[in-house]
Amino acid sequence: MNTKSGILLVNKPEGITSNDLIQQVKRKLKVKKIGHAGTLDPLATGLMVVLINQATKISNYLLSSDKSYVVTMKLFVQTDSQDITGNIVEEEDYRKISKSTIKEVVDKYNGYIYDQYPPIYSAVKIDGKKLYEYARKDQEVVIKPRKVTIKECELLDFNQKNGTIKLKVRSSKGTYIRSLVSDIAKDLETIATVSQLERISSGGFLIEDSKTIEEIDESNLIDMYDALMVNEHPLVEYHRVRDIKQGKAITLTGINYPIVFIINDKKEVIAIYKHIAHDLYKCQRGLWDEIPFDQLTEAERNGYYD
Repeated sequence: MNTKSGILLVNKPEGITSNDLIQQVKRKLKVKKIGHAGTLDPLATGLMVVLINQATKISNYLLSSDKSYVVTMKLFVQTDSQDITGNIVEEEDYRKISKSTIKEVVDKYNGYIYDQYPPIYSAVKIDGKKLYEYARKDQEVVIKPRKVTIKECELLDFNQKNGTIKLKVRSSKGTYIRSLVSDIAKDLETIATVSQLERISSGGFLIEDSKTIEEIDESNLIDMYDALMVNEHPLVEYHRVRDIKQGKAITLTGINYPIVFIINDKKEVIAIYKHIAHDLYKCQRGLWDEIPFDQLTEAERNGYYD
């Protein structure tokens, strides 16, 4: 069993679920724990940040990063899932829309903050059930909007003949690109669905640095220190490692962050600490890998980690 911890950047192919992908990686690398920092729909391709062993404990902090996509929207058709894999529920006759009109609407979403309704076929939970569970049973449910930020929205291409629009989008956590496509279509006074979707970045991680499932191996593992550095999370070196491993509260003078990641002198991330008062920080979670007793040094066996 592989006990190393870290992050893998995997290029997800079309047609499999996010869970399918991480289970394939788990079997291939024989890891104990596995997770991810953001799902992709089966239709979607591109970057998935896969978390191995202790790195699964930092998923929430990587999930909060902005994500970038290249999306193609197909005009004049709407499906129940809001992507091309769903059942068609409405179609409109083809009509010409000028490129200038499309650019005007797309530019509106560049730096736009608004209340977005998640798709009915999504994993958002209401009253303990995921929305897609309501959809599959054809049950009514009240969907509430969530505030999202479209940091960038750029028109890459408009194919008048095929009725497709290609966009590059960078958005905040919790944004649904399928909903964004529907909202843009509504502003164009028509309907649309997602025909292609690729995630090209997640925080500081880029698609060009990813590997396919077939290519990925242990040598591609990014340690937690480098992953958190790339995503600009605060890292604080603390020498009294014994205090950290005992979960003691610590004093950090001159540090002004709600959450910090504690590292040792080997640049290993060993804990997450939360600010509670003045210069006092409380241990929220330990992140060190457990070392078999027979591999410890004599000092470590006696409990001296300072």
